[in-house]
Amino acid sequence: MKRFFISLAVLLAGLFTASEIWPAKASNLLLSTLHLATGMTAKTVDTSKGPIQYLEGGSGDTVVFLHGIFARKEHWLDMSRQIKDHRLILLDLPGFGDNPVLDAADYDFAQQVTNIFETLDAMSVEKFHLVGNSMGSQIASMMAADRPDQIITLSYIGSPVGVTSPIPSDMETAIAKGTAPLVVKDQAGYDARMAWLFPKEPFLPRPMARTWAAAEIARADSNQMIWDAVNGSQITPSDHLAPDLAMPSLVIWCQDDRIFHPTGAQVLADALPNSTLITPSGCGHLPMLDRPAETGRDLQGFLSAH
Repeated sequence: MKRFFISLAVLLAGLFTASEIWPAKASNLLLSTLHLATGMTAKTVDTSKGPIQYLEGGSGDTVVFLHGIFARKEHWLDMSRQIKDHRLILLDLPGFGDNPVLDAADYDFAQQVTNIFETLDAMSVEKFHLVGNSMGSQIASMMAADRPDQIITLSYIGSPVGVTSPIPSDMETAIAKGTAPLVVKDQAGYDARMAWLFPKEPFLPRPMARTWAAAEIARADSNQMIWDAVNGSQITPSDHLAPDLAMPSLVIWCQDDRIFHPTGAQVLADALPNSTLITPSGCGHLPMLDRPAETGRDLQGFLSAH
């Protein structure tokens, strides 16, 4: 028995050392294991913007997930464990995640809508439930307004860009002072952004955290361009589009969100004709990472009802 524990300790020490020396390889191994555990398969589809990376799993009605600015498809993975009896498509949006950086014009909201519809058309996805977070939620609203017959339900997991809250958020106040809180140019900027996004940073295996941070820092020259292009877009905010979005909708907006003030939740829910509002505590701008199990169950219940 003593020999077993010594061998186990040596093995764990070796794995830790390997993950420190080769974090990218360790991260890929962890992701492959996580994909297998969640029933997801990594795929690509060719578009005019190059190959687009996505994860797909399950069967049934299709649910498409759209992440926020500087985010990636894997941010939905833990939450996706709760979604049953549906085909799930977790996109790296064109120009984000593992996809190549695009020209500034491609980050305009209207162009992003075009790029995502092209991606889904290339995958022969015709009718689907649509789920978004932050920037992805505003895109989802615009997609639902453009092609309402294709969207079965619309879910906002975390606050969308642009809703006019009665009280300005911490981030809106910071932007008004000339800063860009979510732009990452170095490790310190990455750490600072995590503090903006989460009341308490969720656990992420060290190799994955290091690899994702390094990948984004490697795009430092592009991050400000992307931020400026997204925030310079002329949009009709989700709460203004909402009265014409007749499909059933779900709004999950956390009470500790510092990016967009939680008083906007009721504004959006009241503007939507057929909405369900949930305002959990103890989570920030990304409830699918802060509260993956609870958020997933809320989304599953909503999808099952429609």
